[in-house]
Amino acid sequence: MRRFNVLLVRHGKSVWNHDSKFTGWTNIPLTEQGRLEARKIAQTLRSNNIIPTVFFSSVLQRSLESATIIKKSLHSDADILTSWRLNEKHYGTLEGVEREYIRNVYGNRFTSMMRSNFYMNPPVIKSIPQQTDYPIFKNCYFDTIKYGESKENVLMRLLPYFQNDVLYTITQDKLPLVVTHKHCLRVIMKHYLSLSDEEFEEFDISSNVILMLKFDEDFVFHGCNVLHY
Repeated sequence: MRRFNVLLVRHGKSVWNHDSKFTGWTNIPLTEQGRLEARKIAQTLRSNNIIPTVFFSSVLQRSLESATIIKKSLHSDADILTSWRLNEKHYGTLEGVEREYIRNVYGNRFTSMMRSNFYMNPPVIKSIPQQTDYPIFKNCYFDTIKYGESKENVLMRLLPYFQNDVLYTITQDKLPLVVTHKHCLRVIMKHYLSLSDEEFEEFDISSNVILMLKFDEDFVFHGCNVLHY
């Protein structure tokens, strides 16, 4: 039975990553380092003779900008398809808030659990002035999770798109590259690696990796290889 690859990467470093702020669905541009990271992804793919033939990205600027840089660096004319279902976990009232503030108010253990736990929602803090320098992406789903998502929420809205739209492209002999966000990568891998909730809390994905998920023609998962860039 034939094997097919699906490539997954995280976007490059954004301005709020640099400032250690919760970003979520807020549209934040890449830093120059983030643009360099996107070019490194393309260089690593080229050096391994791996050339995507279709790109997927969240609708958020840092992801789409990364996908565009990778595509241009590969001199590719492949399509970039976007979906909000690939967006990062939404952080509700924490968007734009410095992580250090949450650590000071709630403590390191709570902050660590909020990052790692599969079911935990962000706390609602209405006393903090909301960041207004950058627009927040909104749609109909946003209204149902305006105070933030758990990672379970992220998987529930992401997985149908991944299985129906991304995986479908392998039936057309295409090699998809998905440019998304850290918690999206974590929940996808939780699903396909069958990680328990406890294992998921300890599971992390380095920022400088390209994940190569292997599927057969019936969309059965057959493992994951990792390329470092």
